[in-house]
Amino acid sequence: MRAGLLGLLLLATPLAAQEGPQPDLAEGEAVEVELRADLNGDGLPDLAYIAAREESRELRVVTSYRSPTDFGLNPVETLPLDPYPLGDGVLKLKGNVLTLEELSGGTTAVFSTHRFRWDPKLAAMRLIGLDATLYSRTYAHDGAEASWNLLTGDLVTRTLKLRQRTYDKVGERKSKKPSKPVRLEQAPSGGDLLGWPGAQ
Repeated sequence: MRAGLLGLLLLATPLAAQEGPQPDLAEGEAVEVELRADLNGDGLPDLAYIAAREESRELRVVTSYRSPTDFGLNPVETLPLDPYPLGDGVLKLKGNVLTLEELSGGTTAVFSTHRFRWDPKLAAMRLIGLDATLYSRTYAHDGAEASWNLLTGDLVTRTLKLRQRTYDKVGERKSKKPSKPVRLEQAPSGGDLLGWPGAQ
């Protein structure tokens, strides 16, 4: 019976809504990576993508909505990213959590993982977790890592001690870093979380 109801809903939903949003690119921009999925749990396709041009990059998320009398797109949510990454970003969906992974920097690099989830109260994507690792790609110095759960406020930090051409994790420290809900557009970078002076 649920399949029949879904079919009726899809028939009642205009084709444009069923196909989902499309990337909106300014002159000179290109899509670096995209992910199409139902991010806000309303049964309609949504879109997350990284738009890049020569000196700028940003994550954009466009969610669809449907009500008994209307359908359409919520305002685009954007997060500025490092304009010069060490490779393309990666977008994944696990359950209802959108994950952004990216590597930025130079010989000293930061690998970061942002986790976002739709928040009905905010009517927007919310940052729920951020992991970051700072390390030397040439094994020239020690590193650091941090993992922040914004839902619980738990923050775990460690030092990465250089041992020849590997890192040992030492000095784990657990603390609290409470936060009000953070929208996607306000999310800090991995470098910000680590307090790295080279953070973008």
